[in-house]
Amino acid sequence: MTAKTFRIAPLAALATAGLLVAGPVGAATAAPQQQTTTVTAEQHRPAAKFGPYASKQACQKAGKSGQAQGKWKHYACKQMNHKWWLYTS
Repeated sequence: MTAKTFRIAPLAALATAGLLVAGPVGAATAAPQQQTTTVTAEQHRPAAKFGPYASKQACQKAGKSGQAQGKWKHYACKQMNHKWWLYTS
């Protein structure tokens, strides 16, 4: 082989390797994309228990505040072992 062939061979190998790698990558990017659409209702936290509160008034205030901020739709204050607990839904 001549000296010119030895200089061209690495370039040809590099070009072939580039085409082999780019082939699957190009096919993967050309695949159609699936579009997903998510429709959600009002964002509310799931039912939870908060507290304890020192008084019924403090529990009611926290319940009304969370309801006004859209954190939950309904709330109830219940006394258990001399402490008030806020239940939400």
